[in-house]
Parts: sequence; structure tokens; C-alpha cells
Amino acid sequence: MAGPEDRRDRNEAMRLFVASALALILLVGMGFAGLYYFTEMMGSSDPFSDGLGLKNAALISFAVSFAAILVMTVASGGDAIFGELPFTIAGFLIFFVIFWLMIAWIF
Repeated sequence: MAGPEDRRDRNEAMRLFVASALALILLVGMGFAGLYYFTEMMGSSDPFSDGLGLKNAALISFAVSFAAILVMTVASGGDAIFGELPFTIAGFLIFFVIFWLMIAWIF
């Protein structure tokens, strides 16, 4: 017979599974959107054009930052996902700004 602690563990495992499945679906969707964007960009553009710009760099930076934070939270284990959420959000914002400006500057 399942006790209250077992049910709580099952509920937490189910929430973690649903959250990771949604994050994976979002990551795959961003990958397809990025692939569509890059194939569209490479098809009819001049190789000596101005570059990406801040708007397009922000889109790419969001996907790269999200992937980096997702990998780090999954690698850290299940306890750190909910316990260190403020640090995860702060890390995402720092990654986003750095990647955004570096992508816009380099490309």
C-alpha cells in the first residue's frame, strides 16, 4: 500500500517529467525555427551583407541560453531544479545578454 510520502514522491517525479518533456519539446521547436531561419537567411543573402543585427541575435541567443541552462539544470540533479530557481533565472539572463551581444558583434 502506498503511503503519503510515496505519493508525494510520485507527484514530484511526474511534475519533473512533465517539465522536462515540455522543455525538450520547446528546445526541439526552437531548433527547427533556427534551422528554418538559417536556411532562409543563407538562401538569398549577400555574403558581404551587414550581418545579423540585434533582433536576430536575440532570437538565436534565447535558444542558446535556454539550451545551456536546460543542460546545466538536468546535469545538476532533481533537487537543484526547484531549490535554486532564482539562481537559474539569473544565470539565464546573464547568458542571454552575453550571448546576445557577442552574436550581434561577431556575426
